[in-house]
Amino acid sequence: MLGWFLQACIEKDMNWGREILSTPESGKKSMLPGERNRKETDVEYISTQERNKLLWSLRSDFAWAGKKIPENIEIDGEEYKLGDLIRELGEKGIINSNKVAEVRAIIPKLKEKAEANEELLETEELTKAEAEALYEEATGLLRAVMELTDRLEGKGGEKGADEFRKMLNTQRLIDEKRWQELIKSLK
Repeated sequence: MLGWFLQACIEKDMNWGREILSTPESGKKSMLPGERNRKETDVEYISTQERNKLLWSLRSDFAWAGKKIPENIEIDGEEYKLGDLIRELGEKGIINSNKVAEVRAIIPKLKEKAEANEELLETEELTKAEAEALYEEATGLLRAVMELTDRLEGKGGEKGADEFRKMLNTQRLIDEKRWQELIKSLK
C-alpha cells in the first residue's frame, strides 16, 4: 500500500518540480532536501538582453541610489568593514588625519572593485544569480564610494539632510516675507 503511494508521488511530482521523491526500487536518483543534486538543465544563464539591461543600469549616473552598501568586502586579500566605517563617519565625523588617509585609500580600491565586477558582468558567461550578485555588489560599492566622498567633503548623511531642511525653511520664510510685502503694496 505504501509503495503505491510513493509511486504516485513520483508520477505526480508532488514536490512542485524541484525535488524528485523516489524509492530505491524505482531506480531514480533521490533528491531529498539534504542531497540536492544540481542538474545542468537547472542552471539558467543570463541572456544578452538581460546582461545589457544590467550593464545599462550599472552605468547610469544614479545606479547606486537606494542600493545597500555591503557590510564587509574583501579586496586584494584585505577585508574592509564598509558598513561600520560609514556609520562611524556619520556618527563621529572624521576625527583625525589617519582616518582621512584611510578613507582616501579605500575609495580608489572600491571603484576598482566595482569596475572589475562590471567587466565580469560584461564578459563572463554567468548564471542569473551570479550576474545579479555582481550587479548588486557593484552598485553597493558605488554607493559606498559616494557616501565616503560626501563624508570627506563634509556633506551627506543626516547632517546634510538637516542642513537642507534648514535651507528650505529659510527660503520659505523669505518667500512668505516677500508675499506679505506684495500684499501690503497692493493695498
